[in-house]
Amino acid sequence: MKRSFSAKLSVVSNLVAWGALALLWAGIPAAAPLDYNVHKALHIVGVMLMMGNLIVGPVWLSLAWYSGDQGRIAWAAKVLSDCDIWLTTPGVQLAIWNGICMAGVLGGVHKQPWLFESMALMLLTSLVSVTVVLYWQERLVADAQRGDRPATARALVQWAIWGSVVGLPLTLVFWLMVAKQALFVG
Repeated sequence: MKRSFSAKLSVVSNLVAWGALALLWAGIPAAAPLDYNVHKALHIVGVMLMMGNLIVGPVWLSLAWYSGDQGRIAWAAKVLSDCDIWLTTPGVQLAIWNGICMAGVLGGVHKQPWLFESMALMLLTSLVSVTVVLYWQERLVADAQRGDRPATARALVQWAIWGSVVGLPLTLVFWLMVAKQALFVG
């Protein structure tokens, strides 16, 4: 299966995020070129873009699926993929880079257990997202555009299952960022 631009961009975005998180893990300080509150606002915008697409995408696909209109299903699957370009990718990058700038103010990831846990969960999420979820999303788009309803249904179920697997750690990261308390590390 030929990979879409969205899939290629997602892979590159995740590689960049992994590199950024590696810098954070290594304790290499990231210069905060903007005021802390500006970084915080940009971080929140990034989280809203990323989480918003994670929530709204399945709603669109569900509505399209239950309409029974194959053209609508194909359109919704394609829009989901396009939204990764315009919402998820910028959201991930805004959240990661501005988070790294703010982490330096807090002493780095090794000084705050909740930051360490957040970073670990982001890496786990990224690994599953860029491999399994992306695979099933690409299949979903291709099957829906071909009009193959049984294959589309299979891809949609797998995408939904694995998307939920990705959504849980992201929700935990969101909680960690708000509560600023570790879940696992004392």
